[in-house]
Amino acid sequence: MAETGILTRDITNKPGRHEEKSDTINVLIVDDHYVVREGLRRMLSLEHDIQIVGEAFNGEDAVTKAIELVPDVITMDLKMPGMDGITATRLIKGKVPECGILMLTLYAEDYMREAIEAGASGYLLKDSDSNQIVMAIRQVYHGLCPIAPSLTREMVTEFARLSRNVQSVILTRRQKEVLRLVAEGVSGKEISNNLFISPSTVKREIRMIIARLGVTDRAQAVSEAIKRNLI
Repeated sequence: MAETGILTRDITNKPGRHEEKSDTINVLIVDDHYVVREGLRRMLSLEHDIQIVGEAFNGEDAVTKAIELVPDVITMDLKMPGMDGITATRLIKGKVPECGILMLTLYAEDYMREAIEAGASGYLLKDSDSNQIVMAIRQVYHGLCPIAPSLTREMVTEFARLSRNVQSVILTRRQKEVLRLVAEGVSGKEISNNLFISPSTVKREIRMIIARLGVTDRAQAVSEAIKRNLI
């Protein structure tokens, strides 16, 4: 069984994204094994705030169902016959970017970097317990990026290795502190309290970070900063 905690990263720069939605999280289950899909369906059906809107048995089916159903969260298997989960993730994020995708796989860190670069919002192992999976779905829905705790070191090490030859972007010490806290899923108010700066200063620093990294939102800022070994 996996460790009990889950690292989360704040990946949304759209306050109120889910305020216009109902309290129900619509989920599409993607896995090539019927037993796995049925197990997830039964487990998630016990949650009052989660509704299963469909199932898909491979990548092609997942892309079709995602476009048709526009679920809030997709639990995505990685290895499937035909189109794999990473390719499906990349296509879905291109066509239905508002869908959050939680990779649910047996393959530890082997494909984590590729999955996140393809647009996955989180990466969890199938041996995670039901509470971890449910919590991860809720975190993805609310703009966080849950990563199995056993994989975080490998993720950071791999991103650091790949970024050694990438030219660094100049960020101030405070901006790095702010970005580290954003990456940990800390809210703007908590960042303000932790760094003893005003909420407006936090917002200004985040805008400057996004501009300096040449990205469009906090999710991309965190990803780019990790790639460039800035945090």
